[in-house]
Amino acid sequence: SSPLALSIRSADECMAASAGKGSQDAATYYSGPLQLIRIDDDGKCHLEENAACILNQIQGRIAVVGVAGLYRTGKSFLLNRLLGLQEGFEIGPSVNPCTKGLWIWGQPVQLAPDYHCILIDTEGLGSTQRTASCDMQIFSLCILLSSYFIYNSMGAIDEQAIDDLHLVLHLAKHIHVKTKKGQEAERASELSQYFPNLLWVLRDFHLRLADSKGATITEREYLEDSLKPLPGQDEKNKLREVIKDLFKERDCVTIVRPVAEESDLRNIQRLPYESLRPQFRTQVEAFVRKVYMSLKPKKIEGAFVSGTMFVNLASEYCKAMNNSAVPTIQSAWTSVVQHQLRLCLKDAVQIYRARMNDTAMQHLPMSEDKLREFHKSAKGEALKVFLAPRFEANDPKFREYRAELASRIKQLQDHVKVENVSTSTRQCERFATELFSRKIENKLSVRGSYQNFEQLLQDWDQLRKSYLEQTAGPAQTDVLASWIFPRMTESVQKLWEELRGTHDERHTSMQRKLAETEARSTNVRDSLDNERSKQSDGLEVAKRQWLAERIDMERQVEDAKRMLEESTLRASREKAQLVDSERTLREQMKILHERLASGAETRRGAAEGSGLGSAGGHADLQILRDSMATMMAEVRGMGMEKKQLEMKAEHEKQLIGLERKFQRQLMDARRKNEGLIESLRQTYEDEVDGLKTFRSELIVRNKDLEKELERARGEAQVLRERVSSADSERALQKRFVENAQRQSELVTSFLERVPGRGGTDLQPLREELGALTAGASDSASRAAGGGLRGPVNGGNMPYSAANAAVFRSVPGV
Repeated sequence: SSPLALSIRSADECMAASAGKGSQDAATYYSGPLQLIRIDDDGKCHLEENAACILNQIQGRIAVVGVAGLYRTGKSFLLNRLLGLQEGFEIGPSVNPCTKGLWIWGQPVQLAPDYHCILIDTEGLGSTQRTASCDMQIFSLCILLSSYFIYNSMGAIDEQAIDDLHLVLHLAKHIHVKTKKGQEAERASELSQYFPNLLWVLRDFHLRLADSKGATITEREYLEDSLKPLPGQDEKNKLREVIKDLFKERDCVTIVRPVAEESDLRNIQRLPYESLRPQFRTQVEAFVRKVYMSLKPKKIEGAFVSGTMFVNLASEYCKAMNNSAVPTIQSAWTSVVQHQLRLCLKDAVQIYRARMNDTAMQHLPMSEDKLREFHKSAKGEALKVFLAPRFEANDPKFREYRAELASRIKQLQDHVKVENVSTSTRQCERFATELFSRKIENKLSVRGSYQNFEQLLQDWDQLRKSYLEQTAGPAQTDVLASWIFPRMTESVQKLWEELRGTHDERHTSMQRKLAETEARSTNVRDSLDNERSKQSDGLEVAKRQWLAERIDMERQVEDAKRMLEESTLRASREKAQLVDSERTLREQMKILHERLASGAETRRGAAEGSGLGSAGGHADLQILRDSMATMMAEVRGMGMEKKQLEMKAEHEKQLIGLERKFQRQLMDARRKNEGLIESLRQTYEDEVDGLKTFRSELIVRNKDLEKELERARGEAQVLRERVSSADSERALQKRFVENAQRQSELVTSFLERVPGRGGTDLQPLREELGALTAGASDSASRAAGGGLRGPVNGGNMPYSAANAAVFRSVPGV
């Protein structure tokens, strides 16, 4: 069986899904037959939307296999076998054709990731339900759209089979490569390069393949022998030459009868494939292999045709046929190429814009090399999309659209460059200002921060490294040269002036200090000289004085020794006296303490009766008062400190209470605000959901109204057609009545002139003619007023026939 791709849905679901998704999404196909082109009774071709929607999803190259042949010859069965199915395209047992117009299988056969095969089934040729013109349209469309054409016929290639291909003779008249004036026929050699490969399938073939000498030949050789000219058959030979000229690549396949019984043949689609004759199955499988091995992508003018281009090509051919014009391959292809180029240009520009937005615009600023890499990558993807159809490079339209793409990309690139420069300038100036203010300017404003130029240059080097790390883009070097370097020069100049001023001040100070030092040194030297002279003079005096003082000191030492001994004796005596005095004083102190204790008790007992007291009592009382006053002062001080501590604690307690109350109010206000915000958010979301629902309802209602409007337009069109038909019929009936009246007048006048046939003998005939005339007039009036159709004269016979009958009834005539 053949490979079938992807998911399966109904045709309407596929159309809706493809309309609502982008080209990058996975395609959704329909596993069943879909009508591609419908041909109505007036011979107008209509491209069906469902099939076009399916084909527009196919990305990459396509091969198109078309089948044509006489009706009821089993074309659909061959396509079903190419699909690996027993039931696919409709197969019927009657003499009426099952396929109307051109049909495709809704799920292309995937031959490679970017290569699909489309199968086209056509309405049978030679049907009594179609005219020769309609057969020519079907045959021409199948050949124009196919890249591999299968012609299906019954039996051997004989004269009748050649006659059945008479439509090939008219292809040059009905298909042109270029637009021509008049009815000049196209040469077959010009058409052949646009025609598909031909595979002639001979069904129910029972002959042995042999040449005139009886030698076995191949199926291809059998076809070539059958197309050789025969003497005395100029018309057939002309047809043979046309077939060979139009289809340069041709081959033949023979297939035996599938079953032996006629009843089985009529219901072959219901029979299991394994129940068919083995030889038939072998030949069918060889046919399938030959088709798939011979397939080539459909190309026009060297360019591969995609699904979208195939749809546009079919649409152009249908328009040409509907306008009673000859389909012109190059004109149709030019329209398709222009449409595809517009789509490719739009997609390529969108791809470039999206890639630059994602990679560049969201990450500005950046270096020009990096931006150039992103541009190169985005441009490569855009060109890949633009060049995907592989049009002819020398085609003027292709060059024009490619130049337009280059111009669009250049505009977008220039815009990105301008944004990059602007963003880079703002970023670089901002970082340069921040770094200079933080690292250099603040330190320069403080005198003495820099001791030398090396420290300043180290800071500038760190600033430059930080600047280069934090900035990017084309303005990085410009800002570095135009903004940072001038400030570096200014900072160096400022530091030079500061260091020079400091050096001048230090030099002046050093000179002043040096002068002061030299002056002090001179003064000290003079003082030393004076002191030295004075010391040398006074040294002799001091020496003499020392000798005198030494003698005096020795004498004094002797006197001191003597006085020491005397003092030692005196001290021992005084020590003994002191010990006695101490003992006496202790006893007195003990007595005094006892007296003080007894006096204190006496004073407390007699304080109220006696106002007199000794001087010692007053002194003690004063001491007690002072002690009490001191204690009261201490007590009052402690009370004041306690009150101050209590007031301080009370204030702190009140502050803590106020702080807690403020925190509670703040929390309550916060909770209230959060609740209000949540309520507003919920209300907003509910309103948004309501608006979305209302919008969806409006969209659905709008679609329903559009459908009703379309249906009303259809009904109005039908009514207009009916009115037009009624007017035409009424005019016809009016002419018919007028003719009938003239006939009756002629008959009446003739009968009156017949010799010997007048008078009462002709009276019945006159009455009958008068009744017929009145009946015809009444019928015409009723038809004109009420839209009645059908024959006049009560429906018995036409009025002219009635006149003829009356005329024949005349005696002697």
